[in-house]
Amino acid sequence: MREETGAAANCPHCGADRRPGQLLCHGCYVPFSLPAPLAAAARAEPSGSASHESVSAHAARPPAPRAAGEPADSRPRTSGHPDHTRVINVIPGALHGPAETRRDAPPRALRLRFPNGEIVPVEPGVRIRLGRDAQMCPAVKSLAGYDNLSRLHAVVGVETDGSAWITDEGSTNGTFVHGYRLAPEERATLRPGDTVRLASDVTVNVLL
Repeated sequence: MREETGAAANCPHCGADRRPGQLLCHGCYVPFSLPAPLAAAARAEPSGSASHESVSAHAARPPAPRAAGEPADSRPRTSGHPDHTRVINVIPGALHGPAETRRDAPPRALRLRFPNGEIVPVEPGVRIRLGRDAQMCPAVKSLAGYDNLSRLHAVVGVETDGSAWITDEGSTNGTFVHGYRLAPEERATLRPGDTVRLASDVTVNVLL
């Protein structure tokens, strides 16, 4: 490009100093020989570039430091995207607590059903005596009509943890659990669904 002779000492567009032999203004970066319309368009570009640089600088701005002891996630987020915010409505009763396990559940009473339909509960920590003597065995007075039972035939108990058992009290005609005759003072575990037989004709069903 040929340098114009007799050019002004300063740039006609921005007024920056022009040195001899300089073809491009170091202030507005417009060639000194560029036509006026193109020079006007070139002068408008730095403002756009400056705006772009301002946006880039704003985007690259580091986050403000948090105060000492402040949790990292405690400051509000200022994202411009509405999808980044979630509002959760908790329905009362929708969140269940931990499931109750067998160990956590309170022990329940054991129930004994006798031939006449009578159901006798045995609470945890309680034991009852079974036999034909109504004074010795007041829990089930209907057994007084069975002559083949001993006066004190058997004892049923439930421990505080809910475990149940039965013992034979040295009866004459025996106490049977699952068809097995217990020895005197022998203890057998009782569970719901078991069947106990006293002597030959008194069947007791174990319920829960």
